[in-house]
Amino acid sequence: MKILSLHCDYIKFKPLKKALKSAELTKEEEKEKKVNEALVILTAVEKGDNENSVKLLVKNIEDIAKQVNAKNIVLYPYAHLSSELASPELAVDILKSTEKELKKNKKLKIKRAPFGYYKEFELKCKGHPLSELSREIKADGEVEEESNREELLRKMTKLHMSAPRGKNNLKSNVELGRELDIYIVSEIVGKGLPLFTPKGTTIKREIEKFIVNEELKRGYEYTSTPVMAKSDMYKISGHWQHYKDSMFILDVGNERFALRPMTCPFQFILFKRKPRSYKDLPKKYAEISYLFRNEQSGELRGLTRVRQFTLADAHIICTSNQLEKEFEKVLDLIKYVMKTLGVKDIWYRFSKWDPKDKGKKYIDNPKAWDASQKSMKKILDKLKVEYTEADGEAAFYGPKLDIQYKDVYGKEDTLITIQIDFALPEKFDLTYKDEKNKIRRPMVIHRSSTGATERMIAYLLEKNQGSLPLWLSPIQVRVLSFTTRNKNSAEKLCEKLNQEGIRADLDIEDKTVQNKVREAELQHIPYIIVIGDKEEKSKTLAVRERGKKLKFGVKETEFIEEIKEKINNKT
Repeated sequence: MKILSLHCDYIKFKPLKKALKSAELTKEEEKEKKVNEALVILTAVEKGDNENSVKLLVKNIEDIAKQVNAKNIVLYPYAHLSSELASPELAVDILKSTEKELKKNKKLKIKRAPFGYYKEFELKCKGHPLSELSREIKADGEVEEESNREELLRKMTKLHMSAPRGKNNLKSNVELGRELDIYIVSEIVGKGLPLFTPKGTTIKREIEKFIVNEELKRGYEYTSTPVMAKSDMYKISGHWQHYKDSMFILDVGNERFALRPMTCPFQFILFKRKPRSYKDLPKKYAEISYLFRNEQSGELRGLTRVRQFTLADAHIICTSNQLEKEFEKVLDLIKYVMKTLGVKDIWYRFSKWDPKDKGKKYIDNPKAWDASQKSMKKILDKLKVEYTEADGEAAFYGPKLDIQYKDVYGKEDTLITIQIDFALPEKFDLTYKDEKNKIRRPMVIHRSSTGATERMIAYLLEKNQGSLPLWLSPIQVRVLSFTTRNKNSAEKLCEKLNQEGIRADLDIEDKTVQNKVREAELQHIPYIIVIGDKEEKSKTLAVRERGKKLKFGVKETEFIEEIKEKINNKT
């Protein structure tokens, strides 16, 4: 089926003579008709169209009517749109069925032009960008759309990047992300789907490289698993029953798939690929995972809450005797991460289930909940972790320890989490043989370490108001030429710094040094180097470290060694 939608000031049409013998009209229908403020749907029904085509046509008409705010709909048979027309009988049945379905929408007034007649018509099309819209509707549900190119280009460049200032006039990660060219959110891509620029991608890469290297040192094994799976797997895990509304569901042929909201089921399947003994445990699987959550539009906030995010995820499969020690190791890792990243002003929240929501939000196993919560509390108290308690904030499969913070607006959110899982080892039938060769059920700790990378970047941007640590800064050094005479020396130094693994860029524009320095400061670049005649002659550098005074006579080799040491030590 092909349609051409025209948003019109008016349409006038009048039947002239029969095109088909079977066409019949009442005397009233033979008169000229005029419909003002109309959305005219010129429609060609094609071979292969069926009842599903009716549903899709109705859905598309309602969608277009909503976009242009139209109330009067004119269904107008128009065979000239296609060379693969359906039989007249099928075509009229589909148009009548469409009219009937549309009339169920009380907000719309429907008029159908007679089928099987030569007609004359006159219309005046409106001039806004959506005044003309063509779509191809296929019976299998696929819709191809050709819209106004200028409107699509406008959407391509329109960014959802505005946000008010926070408390004490602090900038949000949205404002900082735009000013520092860290990321964008484009209307044509969709809300909650940030696009990282090369600068933003550098920050993301450095955080992820740091945690991968650290976790490998601590005995984690890295996996790589799919971003989607069949619904069968999620039915085993319980996500389908307890988490489906937050998942993106895909119909592929006769099967249902979903983009993964969590990594655990995949890593459990990897664990089950061969028999396990107590000697294999603990097994610590880690992954930098792309995850997907179907967040409501109103909940989306910059990098803080998104629909696709990257999680430094891991699952520790261990014996019950190993649980406390492994939990302590996870806490040690997270404390190291927070110290390295400069994460402060956080608190711990012991998140428990709410028995009133059993069977809906949570797995219905009160005894297991009671035992696992007592176990977590015992561990936290023994480790002398200060925490608050919160009912109804647990994962659906077990209690968790959340590391909480507040953004610039004072809104509380979770940065990093650790969970004890009593349910999924049983659901996936995870087992190992103990020292006496008996089959045992392991325990599982779910944990993130740097949390969702996007949210961590949001936190760091807001906490530092754009002045990121040296090792995380997208540009670590900016080299400035004092005059046009110094361009070559500035270019050579910039090239050398990059070859040494220091992220440097160049400003050799023909403008004052004061302006160049000011621009570098606004970008929160940690080091500014000025090359002038004096520096060329003495073969030294004029270096300004962020927040400090300009220092002259710095030797190039000494500067490179010092900054590399700071980057490597993440100071």
